[in-house]
Amino acid sequence: MANLAHPGGLARPRLLNLNSVTAGVAAGCLMSLGAPLSFAAARGAMLSDGLTPGDLILVRYLVAGPLMLPVLVYFGVSGLAGLGWRRGIILAVLGGPSFTLLQTAGLAYAPLAHGGVITPTAVAIISTVLAAAMLRERPDSVRLAGSGLLIVGIALIGWDGLRGVAGAKVWLGDFLFLAAAVTWALFSVLVRCWRVDALRAITVVSVLSAAVTVPGYLAVFGTAHIIALPRSALLVQGLIQGGLHGILATLGFTHAIRVLGVSRGVIFAAVVPVISVLMGIPLLHENPSLQQWFGVGVATTGLLAAILLPGLLGRVASV
Repeated sequence: MANLAHPGGLARPRLLNLNSVTAGVAAGCLMSLGAPLSFAAARGAMLSDGLTPGDLILVRYLVAGPLMLPVLVYFGVSGLAGLGWRRGIILAVLGGPSFTLLQTAGLAYAPLAHGGVITPTAVAIISTVLAAAMLRERPDSVRLAGSGLLIVGIALIGWDGLRGVAGAKVWLGDFLFLAAAVTWALFSVLVRCWRVDALRAITVVSVLSAAVTVPGYLAVFGTAHIIALPRSALLVQGLIQGGLHGILATLGFTHAIRVLGVSRGVIFAAVVPVISVLMGIPLLHENPSLQQWFGVGVATTGLLAAILLPGLLGRVASV
């Protein structure tokens, strides 16, 4: 029977294929831009508005949780959006407040340069290793070379911070950054392994995280602490940390992992420090050194090689 939805019996073409490589790259770019912007906003809030990492974690899930609750109701609460309670809780533990808490707590002992280098680099390395071991997703030599350039570029960007600040408990901050990288790498690989839809994953993580974070924060700090905080700063950070980063950027990263695979998807997380350096110039007035500019160039070259070269070489070989 002819398809009446389109003249000539042909199916109407889809305007956007969400499972295409193009959509995966676009989703990854959303994360690469959204995460640095949220980091810059968070640092500005802590420096100028007196907010703490705990305050930022609260507003993140205080916004993301209620926004995603109707989506969870639509997908089904009893089955936790089709993920099941075991998988949903595991993803929420790994990709929710535990990652955010470890990352922000590390900043209490080590400088931002340490977190900006250690976490994304470790995520890229650990995720690639886990994907090879658990998913048999082995990166080719071109992608390995691109990832190597990316890691070198990130190291050049953060080297000044890594050698320029010392303290008795810097090692503890570095350890927390590594722990945060482990949780996010496991989250990334499990999303790929279980073929979890990005929207369902972020919905479950946001709602469960809010259910734990908000009561826990109130029990520790009380309502008086929240009332004393600047409302305008809380509103802005809620929109950026909860809406932009907690939902849109994380949704983009999760979708990129699902479509592109772990070894390519984590490249977008690893390039966050590069974009953070660029955003720091106009937003925080932090001008990079010549060495850091060189690192930006090396990391960008690695990113382009890891993402674009395998496809270009495949097309050339098929001609």
